[in-house]
Amino acid sequence: MGLTTPAAATPAPPDLGRAGRWLTDDQGRVVTLHGVNMVYKKPPYFPAAGGFGEKDARFLAENGFNAVRLGFAWNAVEPQPGVYDDAYIEQIGQTQQLLARYGIHSLVDSHQDAFNESVGASWSGFPAWAVFADGLPVKPNPGFPEVYFTSPAQNQTWANFWHDHAASDGVGLQEHYAAMWAHVAQRFAGRPYVLGYDLINEPWPGWDYPTCFPGGCPRFEKDVLAPFEAKAMNAVRRVDRDHLLFYEPSLTNDFGTPDWMPNPTGDPNAGMSFHDYCFGPVDTCVPNGTDRAAADGVVGLLTEFGATEDAARLTRLADRFDGAMLSWMFWSRPQDQTPGHPQEPPTGPNLMDPAVVRPYPRAVAGTPQQWNYDGTTGTFTLRYGARRADSGQPFAPGARTEVFLPQGDYPDGYRVESRGADVVSAPDARLLRLVAAPGQETVQVTVTRR
Repeated sequence: MGLTTPAAATPAPPDLGRAGRWLTDDQGRVVTLHGVNMVYKKPPYFPAAGGFGEKDARFLAENGFNAVRLGFAWNAVEPQPGVYDDAYIEQIGQTQQLLARYGIHSLVDSHQDAFNESVGASWSGFPAWAVFADGLPVKPNPGFPEVYFTSPAQNQTWANFWHDHAASDGVGLQEHYAAMWAHVAQRFAGRPYVLGYDLINEPWPGWDYPTCFPGGCPRFEKDVLAPFEAKAMNAVRRVDRDHLLFYEPSLTNDFGTPDWMPNPTGDPNAGMSFHDYCFGPVDTCVPNGTDRAAADGVVGLLTEFGATEDAARLTRLADRFDGAMLSWMFWSRPQDQTPGHPQEPPTGPNLMDPAVVRPYPRAVAGTPQQWNYDGTTGTFTLRYGARRADSGQPFAPGARTEVFLPQGDYPDGYRVESRGADVVSAPDARLLRLVAAPGQETVQVTVTRR
């Protein structure tokens, strides 16, 4: 299938699964995701309203992106307690189906930033009916994200949320949240190209946040956050037994504090969603996330990084993620919605930066051992063991490894040196395809510019 050809003409693939730390497809190949975030924070809170359409899905596929973190607003799903807007959910679903036609997996994401505008957020991801500030003032409010650290109303609202304050109908807020997730997930159950569900974006500890620096939030994450996310996981599992469930640690982990978040239910088909907004010379976000995921035997998925137009920094980050063999989803600067930077429409070119369009192994018929890209010379290297990551057994003959090679990085084509595998794709194809030689244990591939 060509990169610009809709996938609808081919059989729908089964869901992605996992083998240890790796995402895997129905053939047992290790899948790596390069994705973008798409969260529309202005009413009516869905991408098509901002202009996202078929040409933009094609643009993503042509640039090698095979995943989108597709955000929705609880505020829009459940505008009143227990009342759901199915037309809104269908709008999110239509975008997911559009992405699927281009072979792009969607991570359906319940997104918020500072809860609701009434307590200092720049947008209302969570509904106003879930806000219980107990009369405390919003100010001082220096704006997002600083409002987390300064506003009494902001922190009291989170405290009441974690204490499962009852909504106006007498039902706890956490029970509402879990039921909302079940209502959303039933619309995506059984759909191809749904990666899974990101249960909550960047949960904030509320008044407990000072205890999270510098050692992280072990009490909050284990005793408060994990039971809350377990409610959402169990609710989703009642309507969708198959798609992956991604839980998130505290927002403080975005800045490099240690991660104590366990797998809330022990679900074997789970992963941990974590972010990298670390600053300073040492980036602890990546090892914190990967080590915590490894401790629980789940997939670690880097679902946010970036929010900058500094190409050199983005390149350094992408190089670091390659070194850790991570799947990731980029947050582009136009996705921000802050007082000084109104959000731009979520159309193709606004979702990414050229620094993150780079070669990577999309599917490996084996177990990755290392990959690296030198953007200065255009040299890409990949080494992998030729046995299955899930069982250690050999692949069936003809199993193909696929490497995406952007046109912009190889304007005049490329050369391939391969030890242990044969090239079976056409010369200079955007997807380099390789088949390991019979009996070969390790494959080494080097791609250079012509």
